[in-house]
Amino acid sequence: MAQNILFSPIRIGSLELPGRLVKSATTETRCTEDGFVADELIEYYEQIARGGTPLLITGNAYYDLYSKAAPRQIGADHDDKIPGLRRLTDAVHRHGSKIIFQIYHVGRQAIPGFVGRTDAVAPSPVLEPSLGVRPREITQGEIRAVVKGLAETAVRGQEAGFDGVQIHAAHGYLLSAFLTPHTNRRTDEYGGSFDNRIRLLVEVYRAIRERVGDDYPVILKMNGSDDLPFRKGLKTEDLVRVAQRMENEGVDAIEISAGHYESAFTFERGRWKGFFSTLSTIGVGTNLPWYRLVPVRLLAPFLDWGLGRIAGYSEGFNLPYARLFKKALSIPVISVGGFIHREAMEDAIASEGCDMVSVARALIADPFLYRHMKEGVEGPQCDFCNACFARGATWPVDCYNEEIRAQKDQMLRDEPRQNPSH
Repeated sequence: MAQNILFSPIRIGSLELPGRLVKSATTETRCTEDGFVADELIEYYEQIARGGTPLLITGNAYYDLYSKAAPRQIGADHDDKIPGLRRLTDAVHRHGSKIIFQIYHVGRQAIPGFVGRTDAVAPSPVLEPSLGVRPREITQGEIRAVVKGLAETAVRGQEAGFDGVQIHAAHGYLLSAFLTPHTNRRTDEYGGSFDNRIRLLVEVYRAIRERVGDDYPVILKMNGSDDLPFRKGLKTEDLVRVAQRMENEGVDAIEISAGHYESAFTFERGRWKGFFSTLSTIGVGTNLPWYRLVPVRLLAPFLDWGLGRIAGYSEGFNLPYARLFKKALSIPVISVGGFIHREAMEDAIASEGCDMVSVARALIADPFLYRHMKEGVEGPQCDFCNACFARGATWPVDCYNEEIRAQKDQMLRDEPRQNPSH
């Protein structure tokens, strides 16, 4: 059974899936400037669906200017986005795959000027050191607008034909920041105690559930650790408690990642040579103020070395966290984090470390990964160089390792356009 468990069926709430591989969310940068679905976004997702991937999760969708991180991000701010989103879900469904809509609020981890605003909001005005942003404290009126906005976004996703919704409460974004004492220093009913810090997440979930109904899959992405040493970050036992509460509320599955931006990108472990040079010359770093951009360019090799020490690659790097969630929960637990080999994925599931495995970079390099693993075929293999990550939010998501990209392009040219068997 262990040798075939990756290809065995599983249910997430009412959603039936033929296998255990998930495309995890990535920043796509393939929509129009104002968030409408473009042909290049559909092409990207259709390739992964053609590969037989059982479940795809979109990149994070914004619903207003303050929830938005970057231009060309997928939008759900108005009903006029629904027809384009429907084109996307139809394209994925044509190949037998399912697709879940990820929704979020970027919070303090943003470069406000990048999307045409002057500030960022967060639970408390705590400096975000990696981007140099000091947010203002979000008001209670704005908190109510967050709840309403995320619920409306979920409804738009449902109307567009998505098979479920994922609430992004990981990586230090707004909902994650409310959970974490380091970033949440409020003294009102949204800060302080565990019940207060989880209040917004619970309110968001309940508002969504009320709008989409009991049978519509609602899943959660959250940290297995905040990775914030010497700060008041959440450890795994704290976050397991959050997951247990959300399971009791009715969440259908949990995807486990780790870290905030100021954790030094421990949710993107890999190889970092050339990362900061790319980030600061053609990536999102070009939008930093000059007094931050110049030091990054000058110190790029040293910063690359530092990230290599802090966030070097290992396969399944979030699995130790996911294993503890798996022991504590009865709903499916999904583990993301550098998976690339079938054997490692099957072992993670068979050893009860998780119920499903999600990957991002591996599918960027080889969108037919699931079919290739099933058939024993070797396709283009990601080497976790992070060239895609360095260009995130400015260039369309794709493989930017020249050798691997050439293999991928050749594979796509040679592949017959037919519906894959599951």
